[in-house]
Amino acid sequence: MTLPMSKDKTSSFDVAIVGGGIVGCATAWQLATRGIRVAVFERGKIASEQSSRAWGFIRQQGRHEAEVPLAAEANQMWIELTERYGRESTQFTPTGIMVPAETVDDEERVISGHDIAAKFKLDTRILKRDEIHDLVPELAGSWRSALYTPGDAHGDPGLSTRTIAAAARAAGAEIFEDTPVYEVEMSAGKVAGVHAASGYHQVTTVLLASGIGTPSLAGRLGLSLPIQITKSSVGMTMPAAPFTKVAMWGPHVAYRPRPDGSFTLGNGYRGMGMDYEITVDSFRSLRHFLPAYRRNWKLLKLTLGRDFFYQLRAKTSRKVAAHPFPEPIPNERKVNNNLKRFRELFPHLGDVPLSTMWAGRIDLTPDAIPIIDQPDPARRLFIAAGFSGHGFALGPSIGLQVAQWIADGKTSLDLKPFRLARFEQGEAQRAQQAL
Repeated sequence: MTLPMSKDKTSSFDVAIVGGGIVGCATAWQLATRGIRVAVFERGKIASEQSSRAWGFIRQQGRHEAEVPLAAEANQMWIELTERYGRESTQFTPTGIMVPAETVDDEERVISGHDIAAKFKLDTRILKRDEIHDLVPELAGSWRSALYTPGDAHGDPGLSTRTIAAAARAAGAEIFEDTPVYEVEMSAGKVAGVHAASGYHQVTTVLLASGIGTPSLAGRLGLSLPIQITKSSVGMTMPAAPFTKVAMWGPHVAYRPRPDGSFTLGNGYRGMGMDYEITVDSFRSLRHFLPAYRRNWKLLKLTLGRDFFYQLRAKTSRKVAAHPFPEPIPNERKVNNNLKRFRELFPHLGDVPLSTMWAGRIDLTPDAIPIIDQPDPARRLFIAAGFSGHGFALGPSIGLQVAQWIADGKTSLDLKPFRLARFEQGEAQRAQQAL
């Protein structure tokens, strides 16, 4: 079934942003402060998909080199955002993130991360065993060393995204929730408007920033985005007496302390723990992902489930394609394993129970860094997708850079490493630190 397109113009804007996650809202905020007429079209509620499912890490260290300048800029913007709207608006907590090493192989990750950080003059250092204990005295385990950046932070993803959306509205942006975009209309080779659930809106520029929904819309415009859907399952413990504000990404589990003494738990850096859900588009992008599959075949869990059949329906219906996927089901086995590993790190907490668990769908690229591009400048079509789980931390900077590109025709940071053509040109290189 195809959806009939209405040509009744309900309104006009300079820029339409498809996607109300942190990247879309941050871009809208930056554009609106410049006096540009911008509208955000979100198919659900603001931050209803991955922008509220993330762990909440805001890190500069341990990144692909291409992302470090964005991460450093974003870190400063997070500070300014929190100073402006209050800590309760973001829960931004700049107490550092630690990546400890248990084995020689783990230590290679630490050293590699430190080398990249030193290149960009970050305040990153390698902690010795006794320094790890001094930083988090309650942490059990035998550690060789750890990567630590005091200026790194963590915050609440959903809360922060909604704060940025409110700032965008206050600056003059219009935000349409529960309003999927069915089609981007082109005329004479340029963007002319968007067909949305709210009607037809005339625009001159479109930004596609809807996470896993981006490839579908881009595909109808002749663009093939190599993006694989992965599922990350997350848990949260019951509150306990607070004892640390330092977040950690360990070999077997990651954790983020929350203000009430609870912890958000994610997977460790060995094996990543994401579920790779096969969809129709998985086969289209297979050749780009084959090198990563070959490297990590022992760690992959490929599943064929309801997402495959939902996307199959979406191929024949614009209406289905434009709406959110069904709520993802968390992998209870992985969440419970993360809880077990967390309890081993902090035996003083005893058998601290989970309070809840959830899952989010991550738009993963073959090299685990995003696609930020204007593939054909004449079309006035921009893409910001494939954030591979890094969108929350980088969001404020991405919003600023894309807004500069749209408004000024250039950016203050180099975005060439994120161009779409890198995959066809064989220039995509997945770094260890991009995981």
